[in-house]
Amino acid sequence: MKKSILSIYFILLIIGCKNQEPQKTTPQKPLEVESLIGEEGETVILGYMNRANLNTPEFQAWFQPEYDNIKIPEGWAEEFKPLAKNLEFKLFLGTWCGDTQRELGGMFKLLDLMGVSQDKIEMYSISEAKDSPLGYEKEYDILNIPTLIFMENGKEINRFVEFPVVNLVDDFSKILKKQPYENSYADF
Repeated sequence: MKKSILSIYFILLIIGCKNQEPQKTTPQKPLEVESLIGEEGETVILGYMNRANLNTPEFQAWFQPEYDNIKIPEGWAEEFKPLAKNLEFKLFLGTWCGDTQRELGGMFKLLDLMGVSQDKIEMYSISEAKDSPLGYEKEYDILNIPTLIFMENGKEINRFVEFPVVNLVDDFSKILKKQPYENSYADF
């Protein structure tokens, strides 16, 4: 009896310790994308893409440090995972853009912690002129990047634009709780 109770205790302890680990998802294959060399010699992806398109040494050099370094409060994932369950996301970015390079890793860390599967994130990369081959960015009035649009039942509930108002975790928290939140460009 003692062994059974002790075994259950250790199992619960192990499960509890894993609560801040990002959820593992099935690996994606990179989509075929259009790319060019930007003004400063960097690779610029254009059009519809997925996260696997970022799995190159050039992109991982800026993505992974930001993913690893974001500080997440203990218990955050458990609180916000249910709020993200029925959401979909539209992400506009520029692989050439310093703001994208600064924010994208942290954004994905938060999405991963909430268990958001890659099929719920539609990614679209735009040029240095902030346009793309299909012009999809015009439909969503994208002027600054990165822009992450939070969607519920096909409708936008809010968006994060370019840089946090407070910090990435607080901004996501307000959007997910549907509290009053205006992105950095809401007044422009």
